[in-house]
Amino acid sequence: MIGITQRLEENPSYYEIREALSCEWGEFFGDRDFLPLSYSVPFERYAHKINAVIFSGGNDLFTLNPHPLNQKRDSYETKIIRYCLTNKLPLLGVCRGAQMIAHFFGATLQAKNHHITPAHPITLTQNNTTYEVNSYHQFAITHLSDDLIALATAGDGSIEAYKHISLPIFGMMWHIEREKSRSLPSQMIWEKFLKEVKK
Repeated sequence: MIGITQRLEENPSYYEIREALSCEWGEFFGDRDFLPLSYSVPFERYAHKINAVIFSGGNDLFTLNPHPLNQKRDSYETKIIRYCLTNKLPLLGVCRGAQMIAHFFGATLQAKNHHITPAHPITLTQNNTTYEVNSYHQFAITHLSDDLIALATAGDGSIEAYKHISLPIFGMMWHIEREKSRSLPSQMIWEKFLKEVKK
């Protein structure tokens, strides 16, 4: 079972905070079991039910946009990262999720508004091959800490994908769940992630 975090949204019409997950994730998982994680439920209550975690997109990091909802999500996901580190649980960050993991390990992030575009090219570091992926983020990872290794970069040198040097932790800045046909970079990272999930 893969646990997945959700976007937090404020609905002023009903004076309530809502958790939301794109329907595209349900289509992406298909027959694979997954569990949307609620921020109102302590992660410890989920821990025994799941064997991997995905941080989905949506929201900004609190350090980049100091909003209470961002702080709430950051706090919850930080606890998950620490649990994954202690228990060597596979973790995959998608877009905002990749930013969160990278930030935890001390990466540098900067505003890059030209990354808000339907698609742009990225280059895999292992073979210098270029592919096109979707791009919807306004903040980019410009420098990784020594704990993380770049797997792909954008034309401006920012980091589009990475992995941890020794643990089953991965990040990608594009939305794998929005792809109609899975790109090779997505296949590569997703297969590495699933391989760790099955161990």
